[in-house]
Formats: sequence, C-alpha cells, structure tokens
Amino acid sequence: MKLKLVVIMMLSLSASVYAGDCTTVKEMDTADAAASNIQDWAGVSSFFKKYKQCDDGYIAEGLSHTIGTLLAKDWRTLDQLNVMTNKDKTFESWVVKHINTTADDSDLALIVKNAKEDCLAPHTHLCTTLENAARQALQDLEEE
Repeated sequence: MKLKLVVIMMLSLSASVYAGDCTTVKEMDTADAAASNIQDWAGVSSFFKKYKQCDDGYIAEGLSHTIGTLLAKDWRTLDQLNVMTNKDKTFESWVVKHINTTADDSDLALIVKNAKEDCLAPHTHLCTTLENAARQALQDLEEE
C-alpha cells in the first residue's frame, strides 16, 4: 500500500514537472497520446484547442518535431495552415513557437528553403514568419 502511494505521488510530481499546466496525470497522458497521433494540420489545431495547457516538456518537444516535419516534408499543405492561422493569430504564434532548436536541423533548413522558394502569394506573411523562425532556430543551434 505504501509503495503504491509513493508511486502515485511520484507520478503526480513528475506530471507537474513535465506538463506544467495539465491538471491531472490522466490529462497529461491524454495530451501525450493526442500529440503522438498528429498527422496533419487539423490534428495540430485539434491539439491546440484541447490541450495547449499541456504544451510543456517532452510533449512540447514532440510537437516541435511534428510541426517541423509537416513544414519541411509536407509543404503542399501550407494552405491549410494559412487558413487556420488567418482565423486565429494565437494559433499562429503557438505554431511558430514550435519552430525551435528541438526540431530537426535538416527540417529547419527545409523550412527555410520551402518558405523562400515555394511560397505562394496568399501565404507571404506566413512564409516570412516561418522562414524567420527557422533561421533563428538554426542560428541558435550553431551557437550551442
């Protein structure tokens, strides 16, 4: 019984360390599962709407990887992201926050390339914002 109580206390403490604003271990686990299953911008948006309070620690790192991969390897879906970010600038800021040093450096380089070479006129603002964030992350990586 005491061991069970200690384990529960440790899980509760680790939850608060890794997912600062999640209110329960169950919420953190649910957010983690949702983040792990993201495959497209609709999934990113859904996570943001339901679990942005859990965007911390390893969950945030996973989201950065997912967002970086979508921008690097699935650029043709940028129109979907553009529509979403035009409707919600908070979502845009949140996405841009995930273009950071925890993303793969090869993905960051592809984001810069995509934004510079394959940006359609309606997406100019978003492309510039994404390019700047990726360039900054690459610069930060060089300084580490």
